[in-house]
Amino acid sequence: WIKLCTSGGVLSPGDQPHHSALTPEEIKAAVEEARVQGRKVMAHAQANAGIKNALKAGVATIEHGIWLDGDAIEMMLDGHNALIPTLVAPHWVIRHAEAGKMPSYAIAKAKAVIGDHKESIKQAIESGVQIAFGTDTGVGPHGTNGEEFLLMHELGMEPIDCIRAATSVAAETIGMKGVGSLDAGSWGDVIGVPGDPVANLELLAKPHNIKLVVKGGEVVKR
Repeated sequence: WIKLCTSGGVLSPGDQPHHSALTPEEIKAAVEEARVQGRKVMAHAQANAGIKNALKAGVATIEHGIWLDGDAIEMMLDGHNALIPTLVAPHWVIRHAEAGKMPSYAIAKAKAVIGDHKESIKQAIESGVQIAFGTDTGVGPHGTNGEEFLLMHELGMEPIDCIRAATSVAAETIGMKGVGSLDAGSWGDVIGVPGDPVANLELLAKPHNIKLVVKGGEVVKR
């Protein structure tokens, strides 16, 4: 995969999240060159224009999608593009920045996007856009990514769809075969929690609830 930044961001000091970056022609050139190498392109795209430019140019997935509108959603549906919301990312930016672990300027930028981000993702969910689980990992501490399940559910995703977004849908999105399901012959990556996560997503959201980890068929935590 090749990742492009087709808009500004929360953590970058020299731009704003609502600013677009790269022209459609530049993005298309990257997509075509990636395709020659058998790769796909994902786009860090927060700005509305950055999202649409990326979709027009042929990117496969949109990361963040803070300012979607009806046209962008229709483009995603028509192109079968997946959306990776990373709803938890701005929350961790604020937490880290307030603790002095990230630049202080990021606090205002993160707070400014959260409301619009939620509304955009809510519209995408209601419209049937394919949602794949992602957290902008590295922003939040390792092991805290489960908080994303609760934020997705809060915006209208059913618990089972939240779980699928992180398993079978995620695997489909990145083109990995034999992972993300419990089918016979699959890779054998499994976690176990004390209860039914479909009834209680908190079981997946909190790391201390993960009582069993099986990696490639080998038990590595129990």
